[in-house]
Amino acid sequence: MEAMLKRSTVRDDLPLLVSGSFPSEQAARDLANNVMAIAKLFGSIFDLTALDGITVADDYNEALQGIERGYLGMNAPTATRDEFGAGQAMAVPVLRNGKHKSHVVVNSLLARPLVDPEGPYYQFAVHTLCHEFAHVYDHMLRSEALSGLYGSQITDLREATLTHLSMAAWDEYAASRLSAPWGTTSYCSEWEQSLIPMLDTILVRAEAAKKEFVVHRNAEQTMFELREIFGSFLIRSAYLVGHIDGIESSIEAEAPTLAKNLDGTTWLKDIWNRFLKILCDMFAKIGSWVGVETYGPLNELFETLLRKGGLQLLKLPQGGYYAGFVKTPSL
Repeated sequence: MEAMLKRSTVRDDLPLLVSGSFPSEQAARDLANNVMAIAKLFGSIFDLTALDGITVADDYNEALQGIERGYLGMNAPTATRDEFGAGQAMAVPVLRNGKHKSHVVVNSLLARPLVDPEGPYYQFAVHTLCHEFAHVYDHMLRSEALSGLYGSQITDLREATLTHLSMAAWDEYAASRLSAPWGTTSYCSEWEQSLIPMLDTILVRAEAAKKEFVVHRNAEQTMFELREIFGSFLIRSAYLVGHIDGIESSIEAEAPTLAKNLDGTTWLKDIWNRFLKILCDMFAKIGSWVGVETYGPLNELFETLLRKGGLQLLKLPQGGYYAGFVKTPSL
């Protein structure tokens, strides 16, 4: 243990803020010390020199808003929240002295169990931190391989839409696969229970969004809604498949009901199988990416998914795009 801490890539003076309601200052210090210990240990296995700092706070949303991004024009991060779940931890990309780094922000509710190694949620807390530290490592690799990507604006609507989805899916796949050894035994079943209702209602929700378009006629709103409905399913699935690949298992073994439901679809099955292969191929080259074209296969996959779901982006001769909404296929 001592040898691992000595070779850690996490610096001793790393900024670490723990804020919120604690029974004493010592209780807050104990939590901070345990968070730093986990960071140090993970940093002895993966390069975390790009870790800018760690913030653990009762008010997670406020903590996110307080992170100085450094990138010109980059907005403050917002927590993921929808009917299927809400994010409570994030590795926020930031720019410090011209170098890309990541600042980890965690809701204190997830971190507090770290003070009790015998408690029922200790391993969950450890895994949460390791997942975010894995993001830090992956972000560093990508910032080096794809120079200028972070903080830049993609002006082409189609490219921006697809790259946004691809980056999000890769983010969660990579972090989940890298942090899988620290996962809980219930991780896969919990994600399976979350993904099943997303899949079961995906077409109904898409049709509802298109019917609403007839009322409000806001093409940008409907395009965003369809992108979220279909894209979010694969992005959330990336947590599960990344973890499964990390423990060298299969979806049939770890999430059998979801696997059966996916196999029963007539429109998503092939996309799903391609999704798994593309992510595996990308991970095999994780340390040797060259250029943004690495996302090409994922971009093509997401475009196929959106078209299957009834969203078509057609480039106009005079520039810009026409968003077309067509009937979603049935299962």
